[in-house]
Amino acid sequence: MKLDVFQGNTKSGFVEVKVVVADKPENISEHCIYQTVVARLSHERQGTLSTLTKSEVRGGGKKPWRQKGLGRARAGSIRSPLWRGGGVIFGPKPRDFSLKVNQKVKTKAYISVFSKMNELGRLRVITGFTYNEMKTKAFLKAFASYCVDPHEKMVIITEAQNPALYLSTRNLPNVTVMYVDQMDILPLVYADRIYITDKALTLLDERYGKIFA
Repeated sequence: MKLDVFQGNTKSGFVEVKVVVADKPENISEHCIYQTVVARLSHERQGTLSTLTKSEVRGGGKKPWRQKGLGRARAGSIRSPLWRGGGVIFGPKPRDFSLKVNQKVKTKAYISVFSKMNELGRLRVITGFTYNEMKTKAFLKAFASYCVDPHEKMVIITEAQNPALYLSTRNLPNVTVMYVDQMDILPLVYADRIYITDKALTLLDERYGKIFA
């Protein structure tokens, strides 16, 4: 599949990919996206909530009153879940919420996101963008010619880590910088537009091609 490559706002050529962007709707799997997003969100949960059961609450060892003869309901402990200050029935306990998905499902999710964004015209392949300053204002000026709408939630994917680019964009709430070696499904799903360099796209296409080879 051929994708147009932009240098600024002008087309400068095209790049051909085989795997990373699917050309058929049946190759897009919303279920894989769902599974990957759920697994990703599960890692955000600490799982540290904890409550005390009846046996763990301090006190309550003595029977409050005798079993019969007083006309009251039977009670064996003041720490019963029915009493104020008692234990909690089926309350939360520390647990691991993390989920796992296999590599093919995760890769299929990324392919589906890229394919859907391309179908909607919200995937833009860029070239010639270099940035070495550590200033937010300088980044906005340098990326202005590539950006379609500065108010959109955007993800910029580069082929290698760029500390200057990361530091210049980290205080921009609508900009997320991502690298080929550190992909994250959440920003891609929430993004209005994805900008990816031609080199990064080629690297991802080669990597995903090996997984489905």
